[in-house]
Amino acid sequence: MISHSTREKAKATKAYLEQKYAIMKREREESQERRNKLEKQMAAMRLTERKKEQYRQELRSKELQSLRHQRKRLAVGDFQPLAVIGRGAFGEVRLVRKRDSGEIFALKSLEKSAMVLKNQVGHVKAERDILASADQDNNWLVTLHYSFQDDHRLYMIMEYLPGGDLMGLLMKEDTLNEATTRFYAAEMVLAIQSVHDLGYIHRDMKPDNVLLDAHGHLKLTDLGLCKKMDSRVDLLPVSQHAMNPEQAADAAAAATRGGGDGNSVDASRSKPFSRNRQVAFSTVGTPDYIAPEVLAQKGYGKECDWWSMGVILYECLVGYPPFYADEPVQTCRKIVNWKQSFGFPPEAITRLSPQCMDFVRRLICNAENRLGTGSVEEIKRHPWFNGVNWATLRSIQAPYVPPGGGSQFDYVLDQLQANDPNQSGPQYQELVCQITSNFDKFTEPCELPVPVQPLALGQAPASAPMGIAHGTNAMRLPLHSPALARRLLYSATLPSSYESHGAGHSSANATSNSDGAASDIGSNHYN
Repeated sequence: MISHSTREKAKATKAYLEQKYAIMKREREESQERRNKLEKQMAAMRLTERKKEQYRQELRSKELQSLRHQRKRLAVGDFQPLAVIGRGAFGEVRLVRKRDSGEIFALKSLEKSAMVLKNQVGHVKAERDILASADQDNNWLVTLHYSFQDDHRLYMIMEYLPGGDLMGLLMKEDTLNEATTRFYAAEMVLAIQSVHDLGYIHRDMKPDNVLLDAHGHLKLTDLGLCKKMDSRVDLLPVSQHAMNPEQAADAAAAATRGGGDGNSVDASRSKPFSRNRQVAFSTVGTPDYIAPEVLAQKGYGKECDWWSMGVILYECLVGYPPFYADEPVQTCRKIVNWKQSFGFPPEAITRLSPQCMDFVRRLICNAENRLGTGSVEEIKRHPWFNGVNWATLRSIQAPYVPPGGGSQFDYVLDQLQANDPNQSGPQYQELVCQITSNFDKFTEPCELPVPVQPLALGQAPASAPMGIAHGTNAMRLPLHSPALARRLLYSATLPSSYESHGAGHSSANATSNSDGAASDIGSNHYN
């Protein structure tokens, strides 16, 4: 009789080997593609054979250098901390500078012991799996560049997005106009489609997990609850949404079959609504964006992500989630009883187009009737998206450019990468403040001790500021900000071996745990 532990180890080993050989195959294909491209370019230039061989040798040298770089084992000491931009139950996110290259990243660190205690290991694995599956050219997911660990923590080096998250934008603007909402809805469709195309359900779509880059275009983060679409999912872990099994059952049982048509609004919603960023730091979270089939403990598939998107769009247009209540259990009851509780308020009905409200209603509805259940083309064909060029969406100007974004971000980034923070003094810190201005401020000392890193011969100790004021905007960054903090809450813990370089071409060096089974946790996205 094979024990459960042995089966899990075998499953983990199988997944690791599959990932390893898939990455090796992709690296070979990419290398061959580069060689083919070089040959075509040289043929068009009509070079001599001697000159061609010179270019071939240069390409081989660069690829060898890249391979050596990928195989170098990284440590937290290889990155100089610049500012804390997010903090959560399991760790924090910092803006960091890679010492040898000057590159700027977001470093997410997670306490292993806390994650094990909260049973979060599986979520880190889930995020690793999807980021390992994603191409580094994927425009819709935050890029993981490196991941490694020490005895106490797991580290993920993520792409830094300076625009904050959608929740931060809503906190600043309260509501978005219909045109702006349609733009972000269209980008959200393509982002969710990219997750589904990889074979996963996101399962945790909410404004906190929609991040903005320097030009105002979005990317998804916090993929820790993603689930492989190999079968119908029975139940989303309710502990992530403040619902224990008894509460979830109570919410489902309390639901009654109503005759609402989505045109009237629950009277209880007239209470003032205020977005509270502190929810991001609690272990409770919010169930506002969860689909009813998930709460009712029914099987569900990718269509639950489209429900969540509908709730996000409603909040963008109206100013609060459609099922908002003072207590999470009350929110859950409203969700499962959505036919009675869902509707647009009169003031929204007077200013929103019929096509807009119809689109939202076609998402916040029964799963079998929901747009996107059949295919994403059902969504793209809706009249509200008439005129949207799906192929060029990311190349057009976004309706909102974050403060300090665009060319200003490029300039500040160049200065941060080119100058040594130890020698630049206050001027460098001012640049850090500019590039992190769309995140929450963290000026208090960090409660998590920074592991002492061994210094190389002749290396001077590096300063590590624990917090820098970041301006006044209450926006969060992808994995390193309140949004990041929230993801930190939902992130996982990892086994003994966690080492990789990049999501697209990462080489995860799995080692054996105490029982001899290979264990490797790839990468997580930014919080």
